[in-house]
Amino acid sequence: MQTLEAIAKRKSTRDFDPNRAVPDEVIDTVVKAGCQAPIGGSQRDSLHLTVCRSRDILDEINQSTAAAMNVEARDFFYGAPAAVFVSAAPKQMAPSVEYANAACVIENMLIAATDAGVDNIYLWGAVQALAKNPELCAKMGIPEGFRPVSAAAIGYSLSGEAQPRELSVSLSVNYI
Repeated sequence: MQTLEAIAKRKSTRDFDPNRAVPDEVIDTVVKAGCQAPIGGSQRDSLHLTVCRSRDILDEINQSTAAAMNVEARDFFYGAPAAVFVSAAPKQMAPSVEYANAACVIENMLIAATDAGVDNIYLWGAVQALAKNPELCAKMGIPEGFRPVSAAAIGYSLSGEAQPRELSVSLSVNYI
């Protein structure tokens, strides 16, 4: 698949098949793609990836998220069998750059997953609740001083393969 084809085909999936695992080699490719993302200030040491395939851990994050948001318990991972969390250690010389860096990592992973035929979604809300739960972060092996800032859930959709969209300009743009 060509890059623009993968971009046109990528969509946010909210109906993953929880019983269909993503092969190890696909997860490895997705992680490698994330590691090729541009990182502001050459601060690669300020990011950490955590691959989670544990349904028990994802369920714990779901419970923690529902409690933090004061909402009824639900699956914030939409049944995905795996998620890759991006954690960051804030840097004084570039405040908040960790969010931009994490977004670049996630986008690379989402496009790589799509290219491999794996459905995906960018997650933020559940990750923000996770970041407020130091015990769960420690249980996941997130290094001290790092804070989860975003995640990509990956798996296979129950509703079938995504169809490519026509690439178009859908945001406000001006040319000077």
